[in-house]
Amino acid sequence: MDNKKKLTIILAIFAVVCAFAVLVFSGVLDEVISPSDEPTTDAEPVNHGSDYNVDLIAKGDSNLPYLETDIDNVFYTMSTDGAVNFYKYEDNTFFPLEATGTYDAKVKLSEQNVNATITYYEQDGVISGYGLYTGSTTEFDLYPYAFFRLTNYGEDYAKKSSKSCLLLIDTTEEDFYSNEKIFEEPFIFKYDDSTCSRQLSEANRTVGINGARRTDYSLVNDNTVNGSVDTVLFFSGRQYGEDDPRVDLLSSGGSGNNTDNINLAKDVLGYFATYTEDGIIYITTENNNVVVEKSDKKGNNAQIVKSFEGVTKDDILVCHDCIYVKSTNTVYDISEDKETKISFTGSENFRADLFVCEDNRIVVRGYSEERYPVLCVADSLTGEVSAVYSDELFRDVVNPIFADDSLILTVQKNGTFTYYIF
Repeated sequence: MDNKKKLTIILAIFAVVCAFAVLVFSGVLDEVISPSDEPTTDAEPVNHGSDYNVDLIAKGDSNLPYLETDIDNVFYTMSTDGAVNFYKYEDNTFFPLEATGTYDAKVKLSEQNVNATITYYEQDGVISGYGLYTGSTTEFDLYPYAFFRLTNYGEDYAKKSSKSCLLLIDTTEEDFYSNEKIFEEPFIFKYDDSTCSRQLSEANRTVGINGARRTDYSLVNDNTVNGSVDTVLFFSGRQYGEDDPRVDLLSSGGSGNNTDNINLAKDVLGYFATYTEDGIIYITTENNNVVVEKSDKKGNNAQIVKSFEGVTKDDILVCHDCIYVKSTNTVYDISEDKETKISFTGSENFRADLFVCEDNRIVVRGYSEERYPVLCVADSLTGEVSAVYSDELFRDVVNPIFADDSLILTVQKNGTFTYYIF
């Protein structure tokens, strides 16, 4: 086949894939902004007796969900046109904040220019910035969506600079309102001229079925970004098929890129890894059992820190440094090496499907024989349950977040967002 015919086939595939991607993206965004009837806002808690605090402090309607920033009690919202607003949470109320400024950022993804205006807020040297790319007018657009995030390097990262920060890119539109994005592209962003350079080399990166470079090549999240000391930790699925969900844990090579990287661990679960002074901790499986392992900085001499006998990878939920085992309703805090049972009335029939933890506080949603859905708020170290709720509304929880001493649940119902503060 000559090169002209090859090019014609490739362009035809591009056209079909891009048209499909635009339809999918439009459907996602239209769903969250479509007009609707007034949602039901009367949340009826389960009556479990005086042992549980089920008081609703406040509730209110919001055009958009409040999302976490890197700054304590500062939140942001982003609309589907990329407009960003910041808020301070205080006394159970969200107060508007004026943004510090904006940057115009442009990166290359698979040789395509992808750009966004990033609106940021800065406080005490901590920067949190967000922007959105929603496609171009060209016929062949490999990236109809890209979320931009500016963030500081981890405190212990040896190569951090006051003249630059990290720019992270996520192209998964279904995660638009997620607080726990998996970012596919890490860049170094320079403040003085807004230029971007790759933090990891693309030298060994392969092309996916849609003609773009594979998005599972260099994946990072908050654990890997904040946990590195003198190297870059990242996850990669390049050893597996493009439809294979498995990822390995790698560290960047001595030259500062990933052309000579080190494969530290295979089949890492929950995108969890943390870099310590004497080694690296991650979650994987051994003999089909979920295990927490620790190796040295080169991935050698791996030892099991915790083994969950009879627990498969489909039986766990992972958030930050906690593992929730659905079959036993136990939470394991990796940093503290402590496992705790979570018990409440009806918990023997409870099966979790959503789990969030932060600073020893957890919220878990699931099902029981008597009620659906059920939300439980507890302490991950003591197992003390502070609240249990059940209401139809909590089927549609967008993002549970903790602020001060409160739990904030945002619910999306018929295109309208309602937040509940407990």
